[in-house]
Amino acid sequence: MFPSKFSDSSSKSPGFLFIRAYNTWHTQIKKILQPLGLTHPQFVVLAVTAYLQNQGKNVTQIMIASHSEIDTMTTSQILKLLDKKKLIKKEPHPTDTRANVILLLDEGSRKVSQAVRLIEKFDYEFFAILQSDEKPFMESLKKLSMFRPTD
Repeated sequence: MFPSKFSDSSSKSPGFLFIRAYNTWHTQIKKILQPLGLTHPQFVVLAVTAYLQNQGKNVTQIMIASHSEIDTMTTSQILKLLDKKKLIKKEPHPTDTRANVILLLDEGSRKVSQAVRLIEKFDYEFFAILQSDEKPFMESLKKLSMFRPTD
């Protein structure tokens, strides 16, 4: 016997439905980013860097990790790859000797601009199915993103 309260119908499980919807979305995102030579996590780090830079901030690895909710070690590894691809560069932080400022290079800016346009176009198509349910769906996603387990 399958030990789940949803053993009679997996379509009643919010977690199962969420992961199916995410996998459908994520499969397309990977296809969109592949010709640009980016993985989804690399895109997220580039996009967060561009977003924070656009706000006039000296962007650090900690800021990128916090805003994207990608752990700092993974963020560090992604930044090393992006640096190797010459999409970003690191410079000493002007006031914090322990940190570097992460800057998008021209090629990084070009790639993130191209990727954002493609992904936002796909998001519009993908989420259009929600029609009038989109606003409550967005509110629900905001609530879910605030969840923190009590350990």
